Amino acid sequence: MKILEIDKKKEKVSVRTEDLNDLWTLYNVIDKNDEVSARTNRRIVLKEGSKGERKQMNLRLNVESVSFHEFTSRLRVKGTILEGPDDFVTYGTYHTFNIEPGQKLTIKKTKWLKSEIKSLKKPSTFKTDFNMLMIAIETGLATIALITNFSHNRIATIKKNIPGKRYEQSFRNKAYEEFFSDINRILIEKINSVKINSIIICGPGSTKERFNQFINEKAQIPNPPKIFCIQASSGTESAILETLKSKELKSLKENVKVLLETEKIEEIMQLFATNSDLIAIGFNEISHAIEKGAVKELFCADILIRGASKEKKLQIESILNGVEKVGGIIHILSSEHPTGQQIIDLGSLVAILRYKI
Repeated sequence: MKILEIDKKKEKVSVRTEDLNDLWTLYNVIDKNDEVSARTNRRIVLKEGSKGERKQMNLRLNVESVSFHEFTSRLRVKGTILEGPDDFVTYGTYHTFNIEPGQKLTIKKTKWLKSEIKSLKKPSTFKTDFNMLMIAIETGLATIALITNFSHNRIATIKKNIPGKRYEQSFRNKAYEEFFSDINRILIEKINSVKINSIIICGPGSTKERFNQFINEKAQIPNPPKIFCIQASSGTESAILETLKSKELKSLKENVKVLLETEKIEEIMQLFATNSDLIAIGFNEISHAIEKGAVKELFCADILIRGASKEKKLQIESILNGVEKVGGIIHILSSEHPTGQQIIDLGSLVAILRYKI
């Protein structure tokens, strides 16, 4: 994110987005009733009965809603028009900005918080285009999910009756071939629509290796991504969550946000079981821990920040600033991931402490 201008008197900040991480940051910064100005296209009907034509113009909106669309690399900001060319727009009507990487916009708030400015300035160390296809597979059952740094999407569950060992091997081989072909169709479809960095095949027994062999011999994937085969307990969604914690994916964890977060959530759960005094939950406990200088890491669900009331935002601001002052690390977790959901289940705000207090 490139900061172009900060006008403290008018509470305006102008930025130019550079990548998907910047759009995600703005998704968590822009609130309802903020004012956003940007250059945009709007369909204008100049003659009654015509389809109209799209014209470029500068508009200022009073924000009503914000939505993040990672696979089209867009942030959609919807609101009512406050300012624009008089000849082409009616004030109070709706418009939606489609903010993309490389676009300039200006955000005006009633009051910018220090933590919001810091989030705009903070560079991301994570890959912005990381997409991992995970296939949990066992005999006759497969679950396929697309994992990114921003979301966890289960794509399909595939079931196929595989004859038992008492049947002829030719029947079993044919059933496996049909089973793997069904999975492969979804695999090819997803690879053609989204850039896949890695394919993870996990599950019990030898089925995962058989499917990996099928991919290598028959899938016909041009420039296939790197494939990992990892032992897991089943072909269900739970095996995917299990595999995200695995040591076999350690080589990816340095620059893949979701894998690092999964590892951290596992650390929290282990501390709950073995040393719960090193965990603080909620505003009161964490505020007390900050006073003692004890907060090592803070985990906050994005929905706690996004769309919060003014009073709640000031509370969050106090917590974030306090953690930074005592040298703690702050993690903002996506509620679209199981990791974020786990933090939400714990109250949306959790800290790991340096020592007992």
